Amino acid sequence: MDDEEQKGYTWEAGYAEGLNLNDVLVEDEGGSIEKSIAKYVAESKKKARLAKRPERIRLGIMRHVMIVIDCSRFMTSKAMPPSRFVVVMKAIQLFLDRFFEQNPIAQIGLITCKDRKAERLSMLTGNIRVLKESLNSLTEAFCGGDFSLQNALLLSCANLKNMPGHVSREVVIVMAALSSIDPTNIFGTIETMKRLNIRCSAIGLSAEMFICKEMAKSTKGDYSVALDPDHLQMLFQKHTLPPSSAKSSECNAIHVGFPHHEVITTRSFCVCHPDTKPISARGFICIQCGARHCSIPAECPVCKLTLVAAPQLARAFRHLQPLAAFQQIEVARGFCYACETRLSGEGFRCEKCRLVFCLDCDTLLHESLHVCPGCN
Repeated sequence: MDDEEQKGYTWEAGYAEGLNLNDVLVEDEGGSIEKSIAKYVAESKKKARLAKRPERIRLGIMRHVMIVIDCSRFMTSKAMPPSRFVVVMKAIQLFLDRFFEQNPIAQIGLITCKDRKAERLSMLTGNIRVLKESLNSLTEAFCGGDFSLQNALLLSCANLKNMPGHVSREVVIVMAALSSIDPTNIFGTIETMKRLNIRCSAIGLSAEMFICKEMAKSTKGDYSVALDPDHLQMLFQKHTLPPSSAKSSECNAIHVGFPHHEVITTRSFCVCHPDTKPISARGFICIQCGARHCSIPAECPVCKLTLVAAPQLARAFRHLQPLAAFQQIEVARGFCYACETRLSGEGFRCEKCRLVFCLDCDTLLHESLHVCPGCN
């Protein structure tokens, strides 16, 4: 083969299978690929929205997720301006809002990893205010040292292994480092996570790493590398949907309490803040043991009863009957059924009621409302 006919090197094919870099990342007149990345992110969002979600499968509605934040020296890099640390903190804040909107009875914990050590920043909780306060306590000056993937997995495992068998146990790692300094064989730790049905996913900020790819493959997680801040937020959004449950997971009937939000006049301390006074005069009283809680959903640490509100439970089960994807069609003239915007070019039609919606309304219905106004 002549040199003129040969396109690139043979070894490049192995790294372009998933993303096909030659077609996606095309330089513009100024030599920039930002427009190509923006186009790729927009097409990925559209493809995910139009994809048909599987039906009649078991989902992990009660989710317990540990988010591991890489706080090594690599997070101070300016590769994503103003810095990777600032971009990640903003993305996690937005992710928390979307996550608890879609998973009201789930719980999230936070872990930081720096100087080859992993430390728990926040225990598992369904209180988004507590999580955001913990994130706000971190600064870029806190970052330093090297990252240890194994220590992060071991601490996550210690927080999740004692959870009931009917809950979905997950770990999401945000990793900027290109190396992991581990004390022992990390493949043994990955096998432990697999045996305990802990789903491990990772979001890379630098480049694809073999160990992260193997970890996600073994534990049935997801691994992707962010191209820019918008792409990072899209990768976080993928974790808002509850994953399918493993066949070996338990199916148990669980006791659930529905306490009222009421003004508490008697002197008491809440189990959320044992060292300080309650943050509000209003709270929730466990209907089984009488312990005071500032917010729900929560698991009472005294009697282990799950405390939720009825609307939260109803919102959690809408994932079992998801809104079907709308069909993209060509529209010469007409109006959006929801917002009455004039349609030109493309529209999205509900296959059940045959009504047509614009792009913005289609996104709102599938990502937030999960109901079709024409069908209801």
